[in-house]
Amino acid sequence: MATNNLINDMIITKRALPLFRDTNGFIKNIDRSYDSYFGKSGAKIGASVNVRLPNDPVVGDGPVVSPQSIAERSVPLTVAYRKHVSLGFDTQERTLNVDDFSGRYIEPSVNNLTGSVADIAMTLALGAANMVRNVDGNGNTIAPTSETWLQAKAKLTKQHAPTADRFAVLDPDTDASTVSGLMGLFNPSAQIGQQTKTGAMEAPLLGVREWINDQTCLVTTTGSYDSAATATGSVTTLSNAGNAIPGQISSTAYPQNSVIATSALNGGINAGDVITIAGVNQVNRVTKRSYGTPMQFVVTQAVASGATSIVVSPALVGPAADGSQNQYQTVDALPVADAKITLVGKQGETIRRNLLFNKKAMTLVTVDLMEVNKGVVDCGMANLDGISMRTLTYYNGTDDTLGTRLDVLFGIGVLRPEWLCIVPDIVDAG
Repeated sequence: MATNNLINDMIITKRALPLFRDTNGFIKNIDRSYDSYFGKSGAKIGASVNVRLPNDPVVGDGPVVSPQSIAERSVPLTVAYRKHVSLGFDTQERTLNVDDFSGRYIEPSVNNLTGSVADIAMTLALGAANMVRNVDGNGNTIAPTSETWLQAKAKLTKQHAPTADRFAVLDPDTDASTVSGLMGLFNPSAQIGQQTKTGAMEAPLLGVREWINDQTCLVTTTGSYDSAATATGSVTTLSNAGNAIPGQISSTAYPQNSVIATSALNGGINAGDVITIAGVNQVNRVTKRSYGTPMQFVVTQAVASGATSIVVSPALVGPAADGSQNQYQTVDALPVADAKITLVGKQGETIRRNLLFNKKAMTLVTVDLMEVNKGVVDCGMANLDGISMRTLTYYNGTDDTLGTRLDVLFGIGVLRPEWLCIVPDIVDAG
């Protein structure tokens, strides 16, 4: 194969982009439809737009119309993150053929760069508002089965998440146990045969478009809260204020939150833990009729033992004062005084946070960085399927070397936390 006289930055960028797009299945399958909102070149960290969420008009009866005021909802989508990898090599190494250069330098660099982006996305997915556990006779979390995944699918369906474009992200250990558990449940087929050959989940299966084996699935420990505290009957609403602090979960990253006043808690609750409240049930988002099952809420701010309030998502929106339907209604009733608040899961359990989600639950935007000419040796910027990346090579006169960096400027937003469901698996301490 002929070699290049010089592999320039545009070649590096165009080789890196498809790798970035395809290396991590979670990142690949997050919605990217809002990139055009950030279409200007040279955008900076902090650039933000408000992404409007679907309206929820109340249906009226009879021929008389009573005009209603629609309360618009939006989520601030902020370019909050910038990640880069830096490379060092001499001009001789840049004369390698493209495939050799890609294998030695570009592929491992992009793999690590994509992993860092996926880690942020996984951290924001701590805001998943649903959890389905498989438990043993003592209530301990155990590996999910096909029934567990089907129950998770039902959770999304009851939240009106579209049935198309559903993806599962599994920790490698959970993927192994899931494949093993499903092998005996189906008659022989080409698909199950392929699972046996590859040792990985094959899609589509159980209503999931793609099963993604991902090492960036988070491992977390449930708080020490003893599920004995009760609500006081007071609930207030927090409007969203922006994206989370980089690398951290924050209530400001989600569309809307509620603050539930409580009696003093015995034991702490961690961000990402899920709770239920006695007498507060989930409703059909269209008809507003109660499903009769406890609504789950994710805790979006860590709560210390002794605290007397909990911040949760989604927001608690009950019926109107006269008992009629309410816009964006999420529950059939607000908590009354002395309603017990229960932790979903066991205290102190360490779990793998496998994830079932609809593509539109989260969104990723990448922004064109400014092309730099002055003071650099080379610069290349390109866009592929809504993903922007820049490669820049600069000269360091102090030691007479060249340095090359790959940069991605991006934002990640959680638009519909109710379209994310955690399917935990226990981490065996042994």
